[in-house]
Amino acid sequence: MPLKQIGLRRLPGRVNWGFLFAYLLIAQKWFMKQTIPRRIVIGVVLYLTVTLSLYALFAGNACAVKVNGEVIAIAADETTAKKALAELVDYKTREAGSTVSYVEEISYKGIRVKNETEDILGFEELKAQMSGALTFRMQGAAILVNGEEKVFLRSRQEAETLLGWLKSVYPIEPADQLAFKENVEIADTHTDIDRAMDIEDAKKMVLLGTNKIVQYMVKDGDNLWDISRAVNIDLDQIIFTNPGMDPENLSIDQVLYLSRETPLITVVATREVTVDEKIAYPVNVKYDDGLLLGEKLIISEGVPGERTVTYRITRENGLETGREVLSQIVKSEPRTEEVVKGAITMVASRGSTVRLAWPCSGAVESSFGTRWGRMHEGIDLAADYGASVVAVAGGTVIDAGWNGGYGMQIEISHGGGLVTRYAHLSKIYVGVGDSVDRGETIGLVGSTGNSTGPHLHLETIVGGVPRDPLEYLP
Repeated sequence: MPLKQIGLRRLPGRVNWGFLFAYLLIAQKWFMKQTIPRRIVIGVVLYLTVTLSLYALFAGNACAVKVNGEVIAIAADETTAKKALAELVDYKTREAGSTVSYVEEISYKGIRVKNETEDILGFEELKAQMSGALTFRMQGAAILVNGEEKVFLRSRQEAETLLGWLKSVYPIEPADQLAFKENVEIADTHTDIDRAMDIEDAKKMVLLGTNKIVQYMVKDGDNLWDISRAVNIDLDQIIFTNPGMDPENLSIDQVLYLSRETPLITVVATREVTVDEKIAYPVNVKYDDGLLLGEKLIISEGVPGERTVTYRITRENGLETGREVLSQIVKSEPRTEEVVKGAITMVASRGSTVRLAWPCSGAVESSFGTRWGRMHEGIDLAADYGASVVAVAGGTVIDAGWNGGYGMQIEISHGGGLVTRYAHLSKIYVGVGDSVDRGETIGLVGSTGNSTGPHLHLETIVGGVPRDPLEYLP
């Protein structure tokens, strides 16, 4: 009903409560004059009008996507949000090659935003936001090394394929029994999809493993290029692991840090072999000050013995690391060689005199000099596997450990520019910095590194230059 017909007018500005009350009284009188059916229709219309107006005023026009209770995105509606999530999970599943799931809790709540254009994310933006907020995991197989997860693959079959391939990488014989040195297991598990590796990448990781840092003490006559060649490590890698080092100016006893790749898993091959071999004859040496060093009188020639030996040979990642005598039948005993030699010689740049001791019993089976077109910088002494190796003179250990083709080796500085090297050992009993006496046991004969059988490789290095050890041995 128009307000002018009842003599009331709206006051400008704030609400006129008297006017409003009078208007409601007039409206009530008018409503009560209507018929009951008409009043019902009017009431329903008023109720719907008020309800729809309130809904339009306060109802949500968007959907908040929550991850673990925290809003991470605004979607147009819940249906759109769930569709984006489904497409994201499907994409991650195809990318991983295995069924994936997410670990967080997702919830949806209707909200009202002021600016739908600015606040509500597009479909692709919504998926990207979800991808960053969710942690996706997949079912796969982990390779455990000594109880620690090291490699994660998409399936147990891939893990078994990898381990089978690893056993075929290194040279093997038909009689070899293969095993892993470490405790290696395959476990079915879930992990983040970012940790899952392609099998080719996993092969590289298992072979290269980790870098182990070892120390090398610079000796007289060393240069960085010779060290690089001797330890089989790139020159650039040595420079990288020794920041601040001057490659052109090394100092004696300077410590270098060398990084060597250590495979993640060690393949152990063992086999038993039976061979006929010579028994090295002992040499009984007497010294005569009337003879110059290098002069030798053989009083009675030695004769090697003969035996049939059964060995258990152990190789790790293709290199021999052990040779155990299981049984032997001696066919003939060796006969001792009686020798008289000169006693004293000048061996070092400082002019000191040193008489070297033999590091082990055994005949020289390979001499110093050119051999098969290459320089053989020492002598090879025939000796039984596990025989004691002693220091040829007193000195300080400057290197002890694995050294490429030398296998397990020891280097001792005797002062005056003399260094001796003992290679292809099976065991080492001394460490860098240890002082040793003449005749002290420092290790055992072996066949590690580039070796075709048990023997001791001995080098004498004078002023940085390899010299024939026989010039200095009595």
